[in-house]
Amino acid sequence: MKKPIKVGKRLIYGLFLSMSLLSFQNVLSQEKAAIKGVVTDTDLKGPLPGANILVVGTSNGTTTNFNGEYTLFVEAGSFEIEVSYIGNESKIIPIEIAAGETKTVNIELVQEAVSLDQVVVTGSLDGQRRALNQQKSSDNLKNVVSADQMGKFPDQNSAESLQRVSGVNLQRDEGDGRFVLVRGLAPQFTNISVNGEQIPSPEGGFRSVALDAIPSNQLASLEVSKSITPDMDGDAIGGSVNLNTPMATKKKLTISGAAALEYNEGSEKTTGQGSISISKRSESGKFGVIVNGSYAASKKASDRYEFDGWGDPGTNDIEAVEISDFEIERNRLGASTTLDYKGDKTNLYARVLYSELRENETRRRITLNAEEDDDGELEYAYTKELKDRPENQGIFSLNLGGSTITPKFKWDYEFSYSTAWQDTPRNNQYVFENEGTEFAFDMSDRLSPQLISLGGVPAGSNPLTDNSILEFKEFESESTRADDRNITLKTNLAMPFKISDNTGEFKFGGKMRFKDKKFDVREFNVFEYDGDADLTLDNFSDGFAGTGFMDGEFNSELGGFISPNTFETFLDANLGDFEQDTDKTTEETISQEYTVSEDVLAAYAMGKINFGKLMILGGLRFEATSFSYTSGIFDEEEGLAIPTEGSTDYHYLLPMLHLKYNFNDNAILRASATQSYSRPNFEDLAQGAVFNSADFEASISNPDLIPVEAINLDIFGEYYFGQVGLLSGGVFYKKLDNFIYQTTTDQTFRGIDDVEVTQAINGETADLIGIEIGYQQKLDFLPGFFKGFVIYTNYTFTDSKAEVNNFTESDEALEIDLPGQAKHIGNAALGYSKGGFDARFSLNYNGAFTSEFDGGDAIRIDDRVQLDFTASQTFAKRSMTVYIELVNLNDENQIELYNNSATPRERQRYGSWGRLGLRFNF
Repeated sequence: MKKPIKVGKRLIYGLFLSMSLLSFQNVLSQEKAAIKGVVTDTDLKGPLPGANILVVGTSNGTTTNFNGEYTLFVEAGSFEIEVSYIGNESKIIPIEIAAGETKTVNIELVQEAVSLDQVVVTGSLDGQRRALNQQKSSDNLKNVVSADQMGKFPDQNSAESLQRVSGVNLQRDEGDGRFVLVRGLAPQFTNISVNGEQIPSPEGGFRSVALDAIPSNQLASLEVSKSITPDMDGDAIGGSVNLNTPMATKKKLTISGAAALEYNEGSEKTTGQGSISISKRSESGKFGVIVNGSYAASKKASDRYEFDGWGDPGTNDIEAVEISDFEIERNRLGASTTLDYKGDKTNLYARVLYSELRENETRRRITLNAEEDDDGELEYAYTKELKDRPENQGIFSLNLGGSTITPKFKWDYEFSYSTAWQDTPRNNQYVFENEGTEFAFDMSDRLSPQLISLGGVPAGSNPLTDNSILEFKEFESESTRADDRNITLKTNLAMPFKISDNTGEFKFGGKMRFKDKKFDVREFNVFEYDGDADLTLDNFSDGFAGTGFMDGEFNSELGGFISPNTFETFLDANLGDFEQDTDKTTEETISQEYTVSEDVLAAYAMGKINFGKLMILGGLRFEATSFSYTSGIFDEEEGLAIPTEGSTDYHYLLPMLHLKYNFNDNAILRASATQSYSRPNFEDLAQGAVFNSADFEASISNPDLIPVEAINLDIFGEYYFGQVGLLSGGVFYKKLDNFIYQTTTDQTFRGIDDVEVTQAINGETADLIGIEIGYQQKLDFLPGFFKGFVIYTNYTFTDSKAEVNNFTESDEALEIDLPGQAKHIGNAALGYSKGGFDARFSLNYNGAFTSEFDGGDAIRIDDRVQLDFTASQTFAKRSMTVYIELVNLNDENQIELYNNSATPRERQRYGSWGRLGLRFNF
């Protein structure tokens, strides 16, 4: 890590000056012209992203963007261009253009299908064709998921859509995909952008963006760049994920949408969801507007066991078992709009994305704990706790920009404003406890404990329903809000050049991003009872039965928990009988709150040249970061708040090189070498401490953290065939320095023993190597009925070695798998498409990976296999579609293990859910 001294700035200015002079000299020496336009599909009337446009007999060419738009710099005169696209017939077009002229040439391509039945099949696979063409034509290693592809899987949010991409696995929350891990690296190592610009995180202290807040039906495509280029943000060790919102493409008024009902097997509740999109271009085609909106509600339920304090190996002795019942209500809202203008030389746009996830969580938890005291005697504790937490997360993104094209250059420019928030108006925990009541468990099945007795009452008599033995311990109430804001300015300038018969492009640009993030504790109170009455749980019971826990596996009812409304009515009426822990209130408020300011200055210079079948792209990117924060710590001895502040400045110069060799129209070999980095999370740097006294868990900051640095190497081959055929494979390697991981140790924290304290620290070095293979094909070579089958599969193997501190008495270094890295990730889908009917079974496999360290133990998320099913029938001249989606048909649980053993730490069951709906398109 280095400070951005004047030498670094001089280097960038020198690069800019050199590239500008070379480009300017080259431009003056040639009679230049430019062709621009849109490539569309004659049958489907939509744009064709990733189409190739090549000047016949030369290496001069370009590709369309995801809106089907292209710009091609040419020499003045007469020549022909050839336009090609997988699944469509190629087309040769004569061009005559004068020096200094910018000509608009819009192109339509006809599909290769010849019969009506084949056209229907091709239409159902149109999303795959779009994705493959964009991947094929890209300069860097990229995977693309189109909007049509998203609709072929039962994926409600952006994270779940990304799980179908090779090398991507997910962190889930209550069964929904939330955070994206690319190539075995934690979520903060992946850059998340909307329309090409990085967005802030709604999470309180994280850089990683929770993509469950963004509905997939608000997007036109998802792009996963596994190797970055100099014109992309450099803080992307795992890769860069870009979410593109749609743009109006047709002159005809288009209205599309969907309505559906969702049923959740766990909660036994039915909810509704719907979406609508309205778009139109003007008759001249210059103006376009599209407006999208969506709403999706779900009511989920899950059950969870947690285990702690296992006895000697070979025994089933255990100190603590936690039994938790969750009720989760989620309402996902999304809206987006794009207004654009396409002029003869200048294009302008305004893009807005708004998404919000409103969640209400109720957690009912029983904890049965038996620990040995200093004399070897068992001390028993039995608690019932209810957590009541509504929370709203949101993201707003505004992009204003455009591009200007002349025969000598293309200049684009953009201003963007984005903000994210997480508002928790209340996070209330009510705890009732009984000390001394003995209990016993049968742990012969370690994943399914059975209660033998509680207080001498056998499990068959449902002893957990007796709430008269549980006395009030404490009521903790908290209200917090996190806000994160980005303001960004950027510009890029591209100039064509030619060396002999070899064409190329110089490109350079700069960016300024200003970030402000803060976390506020609006309220934190802890109440303990000091009155004369016996305050037991049966006075406030909510009537909850708790039958059928873990789908009936558990052998006792859970019984009632507290009714928050009943208790708070009592609290208001008897406030004088409650004692507020003002010291703890002060501690938590001071140690959690923080503000952060981060300014980033970036500049780059890159060049691309085509030597026949070989493309070479190389360049340098410079990024300078200025980071400062204010927070606080609590002095326990003095009982005072101590303000703290800190700052750091650093810069990186990141070289990047990409090679792409086209053996022929179908076979491609890619290789790249890049350098990148990743900044630490905000709470790991700035937030003093967060303490959950009910769970005996705390997290503390580490202001000495430094960014992770990485060297990335890739070599990949691709072979395209048929309409949606692709065979691909390759290897990748990453070397990381100063990688960051979470470690948890048992400490005395604020005078309380045996608190699990989590802190982020820098490791030494880590090496990661992997293999990715993929295969997909429409089996149209089979006879009759069987030609409608489609296969989609990919597999990623990743291996890593990282050095960490073992935190044992010897304090020796330990070699482990990189946290977040799963050795095996895979997808498989078998589909059938014909005559408007489309169906597919899809299988997603996430291998086991280490999530964190608990003392000397590595906590591993066990491998997980999920089976989903979708089916749809299109009718009414392809304007109406009835569909069904079934998720987690195999009722897969999430299991956490200690180390590589079969010793469980946690098991959670989500159940299955499904949707029945109607899509329309007019």
